[in-house]
Amino acid sequence: MPELQISDAVKISGDWANSQDLQRVVLWDIGPERPKIPPKPKGPLKNEPDYDALRVEYEMALEDYRAALIHYNRLKEEHRIWYARNDGPVELTFWSCDAQVALARDAEAIKEERQDKPRYYISSSTRGYERLPNRGLPPDAIKPGRGQAEQERRIREGEADLVAARKADPVFGEQELRQ
Repeated sequence: MPELQISDAVKISGDWANSQDLQRVVLWDIGPERPKIPPKPKGPLKNEPDYDALRVEYEMALEDYRAALIHYNRLKEEHRIWYARNDGPVELTFWSCDAQVALARDAEAIKEERQDKPRYYISSSTRGYERLPNRGLPPDAIKPGRGQAEQERRIREGEADLVAARKADPVFGEQELRQ
């Protein structure tokens, strides 16, 4: 029986495990965390015996601090743009291998303390996860955002356009009888 390993905790098995549609995994992206401002380095006191050497180390620490502030500003802008666009969690479709990488990188970022909680969660839209509470979002999570509602609206419109195109198709739609 074929099996498809999505992650350590997720395995799909059965005759359908190799189907393309079934190798897709839907993840909730709850967005980037609000970045934390880096701590400012403390300078040496003038009465310390190695003041000049400590002053050089302090200036090097200030350069690192400036670089950390530039990175902080970039992260802050990314956070602002993401929330302005989506206003909450959105569903993203991944291939199973890409979903595994996203979840692994998320876990690695938490382990390295670059973020406090996971950014990605398996959605109840993923086959085999239909019974997840709160559509797969964590219990403390906000409800799906404006970006998710917009995405669902575009999907409905696309499906309606496809139905209209099928009906208008002379071969597969309503066929015109000629005499």
